Parts: sequence; structure tokens; C-alpha cells
Amino acid sequence: MSRKNRSMKKDKKQKFSFFKLALIALILILAAGTVIAFFPALLFGSPAAGPGFLSGETVNIALLGFDGTVSPDKEQNIYRPDTILIAAFNFRSGEVSMVSIPRDSYVEIYGTGTYDKINHSFMYGHYRAGQGENRYRSGIDTTLNTIVDFLGDVPLHGHVVVDIKGAETIIDSIGGIYYDVEIEVRDEFGTGRLLVEEGYQRLDGRKFMDYVRNRAGFQGGERGRTERQQNILIALFEQFKRPANIPRLPGLFLAVKGNVDTDLSLPQLLGLGLFGLRVDPADIETAVFSGSGQLSYRDGQNIWYLVIDETERVNIIERIFGVTVEQKAQVTLPGPVAPEPEEPEPEPEPEPLPEPDPEPDEDQKEEPEPDPEQNGEEDPGDEDKDPGDPEDPGDPEKPDENKDPGEQEKEPENGPDQNEQSGPEDDNDDQD
Repeated sequence: MSRKNRSMKKDKKQKFSFFKLALIALILILAAGTVIAFFPALLFGSPAAGPGFLSGETVNIALLGFDGTVSPDKEQNIYRPDTILIAAFNFRSGEVSMVSIPRDSYVEIYGTGTYDKINHSFMYGHYRAGQGENRYRSGIDTTLNTIVDFLGDVPLHGHVVVDIKGAETIIDSIGGIYYDVEIEVRDEFGTGRLLVEEGYQRLDGRKFMDYVRNRAGFQGGERGRTERQQNILIALFEQFKRPANIPRLPGLFLAVKGNVDTDLSLPQLLGLGLFGLRVDPADIETAVFSGSGQLSYRDGQNIWYLVIDETERVNIIERIFGVTVEQKAQVTLPGPVAPEPEEPEPEPEPEPLPEPDPEPDEDQKEEPEPDPEQNGEEDPGDEDKDPGDPEDPGDPEKPDENKDPGEQEKEPENGPDQNEQSGPEDDNDDQD
């Protein structure tokens, strides 16, 4: 074969290899674009998963922080989700938003037709579980469906449940979190022992939980606590991304695995993690549903609820999730009920006082004993002595000291027995 033919074949081979590589690269680019475009649908289900799912580009994950240790294996425990947060991941725009529903929000509990605090939804589901049904799962499902109803049927594509002890373990597994604490935290609703100082510091798991659970009234109450939770979660997310935390990932994985309950699969968790690497924490948008605190009489007492402002609810859902929902009629609670005053028990009528002893007849009166020493004479015995005699120095009313005290005064035969008298004081003792 001539050198020219060999050169032509070589050029064709090079051209073929070039086009082959270009074709493979193009296929990979298209595949990557397809994965990126339909990533939520591939990992979290069809774009038709529910109303408000925007062409498969947004994924909504519910984060529930419980006030105790919850577990599918501990069905006897009743706890409440005191933290309810929905994170919206927009895979097309690269945006992340977080919206919180305060725990005392007055909402309709899914499947019951009853209005109550949203954090009571787990309890309703727990008790409504049928025979053989897992009460924990029933409680979680009722909570998630109550959230969906509140959001106007905006779907949830997954959930993560964390309890108090689990959060402590997770924070300790990464060596704590550095955070500029805005306010000092004390127990007894801000009036007792100092738990967390104000200022920039490293918070271990215990201090982290003391901080995120604080809801002292003069520090913003429930809304203030919710906003602080969002801020520290963003800081936690930012620190998770630091290269220094890479060696701690195995410990973090074990801490999460042992203290978190989720329906997200491993590919879904990895996908969210990879997406999070390109999210700037400063660009995360936050929102909190708010309203007015109102009282309503229930189960024999006045209960405080947060009645969500309907106009704001609709605006937040449209801004965070891009969905227009129906605005419902604004709820107004009837207000507190003054308890009926208890009628005091009638005062017991005192027993009548005993009548005084009747005066004895003149002939029944005993004559006073004469003074045996008067005029130096011996005791005259039965001789009568004039008690009015001014010369008698003795006291006519004073009994004889040498006489038996029991015989000093004769008890009238018809007088009441003094030992059986009963006055008001005895009656008062019976009342005690």
C-alpha cells in the first residue's frame, strides 16, 4: 500500500475518532442536562405527583423536630412536632427556601373535621390508628397530610423526623457549631439559670438544643424561636459544606442514621446533598406563617391558639412554592369564657349556747362558813354568821380553804351538765 493511501486511512481514522468522541461528549452533555432537568422527577416521582408540582423542578421536604424521642418501635410514646419546617428545593433555578409553620397554629386536623394546634396532629393520628396499624406511622401520616391541607394541597415529597436527643448527637458528631448567639438563653422562660451566653461561640449539642427551644415571651415568643431556628439551620448547613468537616462525615452518617427517621432513599439523600453543595446559604429565602394570638374555651379551660392570617398564608405559598391557592374565610375564635363562680357552701349554723344555771332558791343557798379565828373563838360549827357584819374581816364569797373544793358549791339538781356543752368552736373543728 502506498504511503498516500496509508495517510488517507490514518486521516479517516482520526476523523472518525474525533467525531466519535464528540458524539459521546454530546450524548453525555445531553444526558447530564436531562438528569439535571428531570432530577426531581427521577428521584422523587413523576411531575404529576400532585397539584402544585411545577414540572418536576421543585421538591418539598418536611422537617419535623419532636419534643421527645420518637421511634417506629416505640408506639406507646406520644410526642408533638414542635418544629415544623418545609424546605423547597428548586433544581432549575438552584434556589432553596424554608418556610415554618408555628406549632400553635390553629388548623384543621386531617381526617377529623376538628380544629386544633397543628402540633397535636401526631396525637390524633396515633389514637386513630386501626387495629394492627402502626400508631407511629399513623401519627406521622396525619401530621404530613395536615401540613399539605394547610398549604392548599402543595405536595410533600419526603420527610425527615428528628428528636431532641438525636439533634444533640448530630451536633456533637461534627464537633459542635460556631454561631453568633443573638440573645442569652435562660430557663424558666428567660428568668432563671443562664443556659447560653450571648455572642459568638461554639455550641455543643446541649447548648444548641437550649438555644433552638427557647421561646421566652419577651424574646419574641414562638415567632422569635422559629426565626432563630431558621437562622441557625442555615449556619449549620454552611458549616456542613466546609472541607474540614469531610473527615467527620462517617460519624455524622452514624449519628443521622441512628437518630433520624426518614422516608428518603439513599439516592435521594445523595442527590439533595450534591445539590446543596452549589447553594449559597446567603441566598436561602425564609418565611414564617404568622397571625394573631386568640383564646378559645376548650375542655374546661381557655386555650391559646395562633390564628393564621389568611391573606399572608396565600401570599407566602405563592412566593415560596409558586402556587396560587384559594383564600379561605378568616377564622376568628369566640374568645375566652369566664368560669362560673362557685357558690360558697353555706355557713354551718352554730349550736345554741346552753342556758345559764338557774339561781338556787333561798333555802337551797349554803350559809358561808364563819371565820373560826374571829374574836379568838373556836369555830362555832353550825352557828350562823351574818355575812353583812362589817366587823367580819373574812370574804363571805370566798370558800373555806380547808374545805374540799368539790363541796365548795353545790350543783343545782336541774342544771345542765357542763361537760356535755358544745359551742361553735367544736363545730368549727368538725369542718376542718
